[in-house]
Amino acid sequence: MKSATKQPTTPTSPQSLLVSVFLLLAFLMIATRGHHFSTFSQLPSASTAVFFIAGMYLRNLKSFWFFYILSIAIDLTSSYIRGEFGSCLTVSYPALAFSYAVMFAAGYYARVDWAKQSTLFNIAKVSFALVIASSLAFFISNGSYYAFSGNFPELSWAEYTTRVAKYYFRSFSNPIFYVVTAIVIDWTISKFLNTNVTATTQSEQ
Repeated sequence: MKSATKQPTTPTSPQSLLVSVFLLLAFLMIATRGHHFSTFSQLPSASTAVFFIAGMYLRNLKSFWFFYILSIAIDLTSSYIRGEFGSCLTVSYPALAFSYAVMFAAGYYARVDWAKQSTLFNIAKVSFALVIASSLAFFISNGSYYAFSGNFPELSWAEYTTRVAKYYFRSFSNPIFYVVTAIVIDWTISKFLNTNVTATTQSEQ
C-alpha cells in the first residue's frame, strides 16, 4: 500500500484569511458609513474602499451584493432613526450601485500578485486603478445626485464645478487609507507567512 503523500502546510489557512477579510470589511462599513457610531467618527468613510478591497480579495459577486445590501440597510436604518429619509434616499440613490460596481471591478482586475509581479508594479497598478475608479465612482454618484435628486433645480455648471472641487479629492483620499493598509498586510502575509491571499479564490460570474 502506497503511503499518502503529505501535503505542504502553511502557517495560516487562506480560507480563514478570507473570512477575516470579509468580517473586517463588514465591520468597517458599519462603523464608518455616515459615521453613525461616534467612537469611529474620526475615521474616513470606508464604503468605497470596502468594494475595492472586496474586489481584490473576495473576488466573488455574492460579496458585492452582500456589501451593497448592507450599505442600503445602514442608510435606511440611519434615516429611520433620524427621520430624514429625503436627505439622501432620493430617486438618484440606485446610481450608487453603478458607483460601487466600478470600485469592485477595479479592485478585481487590479489585484496584486507578489509572486509574479514586482512590488513596484503592483503598487503602481493598484494606485492607478484606485484613482481612476474612485473618480468614476464619484462622478456617477455625485453627478446623479445633483441631476436627479430634485434638491438642486437651479444649480448652474459653475456652482456644480465649485462643489465638485470641494469634494472630489476626498473621493479617492478616503479609500487610500484602507487600501494602503490592506496592501501592506497582504505583502507582509505573502512575504513572511508564505500565503498569497489573492490566489485563494476563483472568480464567479
